[in-house]
Amino acid sequence: MDGSRHNRNAGCRAHDNAYGIYGGGTERDRRAADLALYRHMRANRDPLAFLVLYFTTVYGWFFFNYHGRPWRGQLIRKIFRRY
Repeated sequence: MDGSRHNRNAGCRAHDNAYGIYGGGTERDRRAADLALYRHMRANRDPLAFLVLYFTTVYGWFFFNYHGRPWRGQLIRKIFRRY
């Protein structure tokens, strides 16, 4: 995905800061961050907005999990060490 199109970088950065990079929160916090990213993308008329919402909601746990069950941190880095 080209981050310079439809102001995607700003939306993704805000999403990461809201949930991912700074330690996350509850599932409710994660859902709010996902919906904020979706609204940002829709406001910028990004055709991938719904697709991104789907994948961040359904598969986001694979990349970020700060609850400690069944693991803590990024699962993808535990499976793919060089990611």
